[in-house]
Amino acid sequence: MIDYHIHIERGPYNLEWLKRFWFQAESRGITEIGVTEHTHHFYEFRTVYEHLLQTTEPDADTSSWLGDYFQHSIEEYLELLEAGKKAGIPLKAGLEADYVPGKEREIEALLDEYRFDFVLGSVHFLDSWSFDIKPTMGWPGKDVDKVYLAYIDRVKSMAQSGLFDVLAHLDVIKVFGHKAQADLGGEWTEVLQLIAQSDLVIEVSTAGMRKLVGEIYPHPSLIKGAARLGIPITFASDAHNPEDVGDRWKEAVNVARSLGHSRYCTFTERRRTEHPLPSFDSTAL
Repeated sequence: MIDYHIHIERGPYNLEWLKRFWFQAESRGITEIGVTEHTHHFYEFRTVYEHLLQTTEPDADTSSWLGDYFQHSIEEYLELLEAGKKAGIPLKAGLEADYVPGKEREIEALLDEYRFDFVLGSVHFLDSWSFDIKPTMGWPGKDVDKVYLAYIDRVKSMAQSGLFDVLAHLDVIKVFGHKAQADLGGEWTEVLQLIAQSDLVIEVSTAGMRKLVGEIYPHPSLIKGAARLGIPITFASDAHNPEDVGDRWKEAVNVARSLGHSRYCTFTERRRTEHPLPSFDSTAL
């Protein structure tokens, strides 16, 4: 089994820190990890975010938060992952890239310049607002239905961009427990249809179980809809600390299987391979 969404950003970029993530994965029965650092950690991507760094009120908090990043180079990152492989860690070199409208060509050029096994696409910003940093940042006073519609429109554009291999935490907009009051089932169906048409993969992520929303990403109805459309899946913890690697992966597999999935994907040099879901004693969960 895999964990294809791991961030090492909260520690030093060295082999000992990377090994801690692998040791935790191994202890939980994970056989391959995907390290997927956020693009805003790399100075090569700074120009993609430049408009956010210059944001003024009311979204100055986003600018202030983002300004602390861009401290590493992609080369440094990839060299560390290569050292991890040489040390015997079964890992894939990934990246989590923000989809930023209007920056598609710039993002594409950067992704093409380096060799990754897979690239996660995600939406964390709606215009100049980063909606998932903390619940008090920008959410008070927002029309939640309008936020959801804006987010869904952004995800549709991301799915059609041709930039990514896997779409991460598809409904992360719910992270702090805000739920749309309107029935958006039709809009989400359109999202899944675009994902299927674009031959993309989505991740089944346990990260939401650790957040205020307290549920898997994406919602079970979306996981089921993906199965009906033949959309492949990966599995993810979105770990930012070693102790979260492989978090409840067997539970995620059971959810996926119960909703119609029988296979999952791995990637090498941006080419995917499908595998049957593993079997295990579910009574031991």
